[in-house]
Amino acid sequence: MMSAWSRWLVVITGAVFLVGLAVAHATPGPLLTVDDIAYLAMGRTVAGEGSAPMAAQPPYGSLYPVLLAPGWLLGLAGDGMITYARVVNALLGAATMPALCTLLRRLFSDMTERRALVAATVGTVLPAALLTSSIVWAERLLTLLIVLALLALTSVFDAPTNWAPWTAVGLAVLMFAAHPRLGVAAVVVIAATAWGMRAQGSGAVARVVVTAAVALWCAEWLRSALANATFDSTGTYDLADLASRRGFGEAGQMLQHGLGALTYMVLAGTGLAVWGSVVLARSKPNGWPALTVGAAVLIVAAWFLTGIPRADKWLHGRYIEVMAPVLVAVGISHLHRLRARSAAMLLIGVPALGGVVAAWNGPGNTWAAARSPVMMLGVEVGGAPYGNDIFEPGTAAAVAIVVGLSAWALARWRIEAAGLLLVATCAWGAHSGLETLDQLYERTASAEADERIDPDLEVGELFVDVASVSANLTNALAWQIGFDRSVIASTSRTTHMLLASAATPPGGSVLVAEFSQGTLWELER
Repeated sequence: MMSAWSRWLVVITGAVFLVGLAVAHATPGPLLTVDDIAYLAMGRTVAGEGSAPMAAQPPYGSLYPVLLAPGWLLGLAGDGMITYARVVNALLGAATMPALCTLLRRLFSDMTERRALVAATVGTVLPAALLTSSIVWAERLLTLLIVLALLALTSVFDAPTNWAPWTAVGLAVLMFAAHPRLGVAAVVVIAATAWGMRAQGSGAVARVVVTAAVALWCAEWLRSALANATFDSTGTYDLADLASRRGFGEAGQMLQHGLGALTYMVLAGTGLAVWGSVVLARSKPNGWPALTVGAAVLIVAAWFLTGIPRADKWLHGRYIEVMAPVLVAVGISHLHRLRARSAAMLLIGVPALGGVVAAWNGPGNTWAAARSPVMMLGVEVGGAPYGNDIFEPGTAAAVAIVVGLSAWALARWRIEAAGLLLVATCAWGAHSGLETLDQLYERTASAEADERIDPDLEVGELFVDVASVSANLTNALAWQIGFDRSVIASTSRTTHMLLASAATPPGGSVLVAEFSQGTLWELER
């Protein structure tokens, strides 16, 4: 017979799935970006359905496309495939709930069932998690794998079995297979596993390290093969290429971007993530691996954001927010232990400093221009300001302070009350994000394509000039027309061409639609 705690865990996990699915389907879309269409294309290749009309792409992980492949095998297409991807994301988010709850109880021997349930619930319904479930991205998979890897490490340190180290190493390899940017974090997990096994002798440690190295190489080989089959390229860059463009001369920018990502975590986590980090730093030996994995995620984010054109890179959240559920949940589960003086410093002083850093960071007023809110979920969509894609650091800091202090005051009374407040705040933030995405969607290439293309348009084969037409417009039309009828090399079956606005079409062509980023022509038949 299930215990009351187990029943609550099942109920809340089911609710997290339904809420994630509801938010995903409330989002306008599909908001097709290069990332979305690349994952869908790779999943289609895994399913044996052929490649997509896309130019070479950055290195994407191969694990998420494997999860998307069954949708293609079921014969889904168009909105049906988007719905399938959203269901997969909602399932991954729901699976994080029991994993995170178990992790909290393993990390802290005095953790009560109630505190673990409340903290894990809030950690799995953060606006960042809910809103990325609507997009065909691997973020929810990354978070789940990080939680599971940390959970496996607790077994390596506390209750070692023959399978514990291999489980941890296997999850580390899956982290890398999910996305190359988790490669450093995966190495941290493997190193922590080796450290935890040192009592078993150097032979056992060597076997784990060598096996992990071979498995990582195999994961990279599979990623390269899948990318080559889909895009006819293993990737537009690799580790060596990135390293050559990010030397010591950019160290200052790396530090600045790392500080910006850290500031994001402070503001988006209302200071609770900071308290969670402090708690983990005091917890030995299990706390330090979690913090080191978080540091690895932060370092890669700072390194990767350097040298790329991006308006939101000065306070970027997408890369680091995969650690937010763990840090926030740990902070919430220990709120009752936070004394008044420490609360003033961590929940008032640190967010206030974060607002100052956010206002200072970057060249000039980087917040005056609108940016996609899916790159900074949890800050502006959390009410800074509500429903607006223009970020205001002062408002974000004020929201963080009010929410953090209120949660702390309630947690000293009952953890459930603090949990209800934070879940309501997350719901408010997710709704704000939906409002912002409604505004954003009106300006996307997908909406423009839907508006300007006759649904009765008969396309035999669409040639896409990927070298000169924007990726977003390419994606929108390839998705609407269909992968099967979109090509990057004109053939005898080509009936339409998507060209740059200034391009000269073949003689006898008829203009079908004119977009802000290109033109669609029907060839003479």
